[in-house]
Amino acid sequence: MCSRRSKILVKKGNIKVPKLAFRYEERHGYNKFEVEVVTDESRLPVTSWLHVPELASEEVSTVKLGLGYKADTSFHVLCENDGKFLHWTECANEPMAVQKSLQDHVNSMFHNDTNQLILLMKYKGSLPNITDVTEIEIRDDTVDPQFITNVLDMYPDHQRLYVKSEIDGEIPKESPFFQVQNIYVTHPPSRKYSCGPDYFHNFVGRNMRLDQATVTEQDLIQFLHKWISNEAYHNLETMVILVGPQCRINENLIRQTIEFEEYDPNEPEKRPSHFPIDIPFSYNFPLRNQNVVEIKRETDRKRAFVYLTIGCFLLVVHKN
Repeated sequence: MCSRRSKILVKKGNIKVPKLAFRYEERHGYNKFEVEVVTDESRLPVTSWLHVPELASEEVSTVKLGLGYKADTSFHVLCENDGKFLHWTECANEPMAVQKSLQDHVNSMFHNDTNQLILLMKYKGSLPNITDVTEIEIRDDTVDPQFITNVLDMYPDHQRLYVKSEIDGEIPKESPFFQVQNIYVTHPPSRKYSCGPDYFHNFVGRNMRLDQATVTEQDLIQFLHKWISNEAYHNLETMVILVGPQCRINENLIRQTIEFEEYDPNEPEKRPSHFPIDIPFSYNFPLRNQNVVEIKRETDRKRAFVYLTIGCFLLVVHKN
């Protein structure tokens, strides 16, 4: 990782980083573990380790990690055609022990409040022993609902969940999946399964975005009526649903079932100009638009804005 002198200098510098990301993936049949510093602008690599059955290189070095943990390793550097250098460390020690020692080692040098976990493989056995995980990303061809439950149970401090995989099966209503405050799910359009209405009907968090969803107008009407009557979605802030190519939303049919107020360009000050959305990324959604209508909750007259097209449904709840 670095020399003893460099480690001491880094610790003395009291370096504060916004977030550390721990990434797990399969590479050429081996498990790969990476640590990155995450900023608003970029992701900066810290270290990359590859677990192998045995060290094939003749140049083996003993590396000390954390509080006295030692591992025999071999270091590799590769220069790509564009001049970019890739480097990684191979190690044959028990992977969970190496991962835990690496985390302790990195945390002893950098100061951060939250960690991000990225799983790019079908994880077998015990999940990584990482603390303070607030953001989880699962990305693979398919993922089992039980695996999602296991991940959420393992990291109870989660605030954000990104699932960029085909979820193979129905998610039970009692699953902690629906308790996550911020969820983004996307399915490849060619896959067998897609996001159905149960995803948002059972949701009790704050922000959800579904890509490649399969829903009907009645599903969306039921959702709107439950919010308007205050029957459900008490904590909801944003709901974004992008339907798959097999679906088309009849926005006029939905509008006929709710009371709403259209945008008046002569009185733009009656509504905010934009609404900040930060899942899966941060952007400002314009509200002063003819396609955006205003609705109110019956119990407290809380305002929300609804955007409808043939391929998109968006609801944002005004905070004031």
